[in-house]
Amino acid sequence: MTDQEIYRRFIEYVSNPVIGFPESEHKTPMITSFITPEEAEFMTGFPMSSTSLDEIAAKLEMNPDEALEKINALCKKGLIYEAIRGESVRYRLFTAMEMFLRATFWNGSDEEPKKTMAPHATRYYMDGWYSQLKPLPHPGLRAIPINQTVEDTRAFLPFEDVMKIIDGYEYYTVSYCVCRERHRLDPDYEDSKFPGEVCLHFDELGRYIVKHGHGREITKEKTIEILKKAADAGLVQGIGNYQGQPDTICNCDLDYCTMFKPYHQLGFDQSMAKSNYLAEPNSATCTACGTCVKRCPMDAIQLKFSTKATNNFRKAAVINTDVRIGCGVCVHKCKPKSLTLKRKDEAAITQPPKTMRENVMENAAAGMAAMAKRK
Repeated sequence: MTDQEIYRRFIEYVSNPVIGFPESEHKTPMITSFITPEEAEFMTGFPMSSTSLDEIAAKLEMNPDEALEKINALCKKGLIYEAIRGESVRYRLFTAMEMFLRATFWNGSDEEPKKTMAPHATRYYMDGWYSQLKPLPHPGLRAIPINQTVEDTRAFLPFEDVMKIIDGYEYYTVSYCVCRERHRLDPDYEDSKFPGEVCLHFDELGRYIVKHGHGREITKEKTIEILKKAADAGLVQGIGNYQGQPDTICNCDLDYCTMFKPYHQLGFDQSMAKSNYLAEPNSATCTACGTCVKRCPMDAIQLKFSTKATNNFRKAAVINTDVRIGCGVCVHKCKPKSLTLKRKDEAAITQPPKTMRENVMENAAAGMAAMAKRK
């Protein structure tokens, strides 16, 4: 079988009806620069749902030890996921977007072949690949309010109280932000001004990350410290968009984040899913310093003339209520305390999907419906 045929079969296998590989000059270089023909052939047919080593070896007609050696190499490369749950160890193939946009960039290294692949992935992302997600109702991340910015923390919903969520984990890890890392490896982009090692993972995913060299173990106290420093830097805290115990907290920036870039540059209707909190300004105490305008990831704040303003500029912050996401980034650094983060009225409260599976299934149904409508 030729290499071209091997890659064709691999692409067909990892595609699905909603997210495939649209044609682009960047598609083939992205794949072939990162995955060897031997790896592509091994992964074609590899289970996409969690499967034991013995079952995989039997399916591939390989000795379990030989299969495990190949699997571990691909786990280290960020192509296969290992789930360790007590005595059970199971494996699955990462999705295509996890392979090329996420897992391999966690360790923050400049190693090949990801260094060559990164620019192709970024260009392919912008050239139609990521736009396939536009009809999906549930983004991968949901904005979670910076803890210190909420006016009354007693009103926290359980799935939005970041401190309570963190208390629920047993194992804490940190990796590099994959979005900023991917752009750092692209010579056409400037290095981000924001801290890089701020991507937090927990429990099962965290153990996979440490075991295979994608990050390092930290304490709960260090986790809280990273969140505070990220908030000070102006990063938006985003958590897995479901009510269970999400395995990831990202600290996202406006320029390179996979959540914000589609909204600002690809015409998506939303970025992160919104929290159930709203920033509200006090025109009378606003000093028109403009800090909130600069920090807002949604371009939702402007300084406008106000009859209530008492500063020399006679201007105050005005917030576009249609696009604000309730992250608290503006509130966190407001020196005169003119911005507060308040919980929405009960009628406006929204609930994220209960589980990751529910999120995926509802997105898949919406994607299939959008495809049927286009036909």
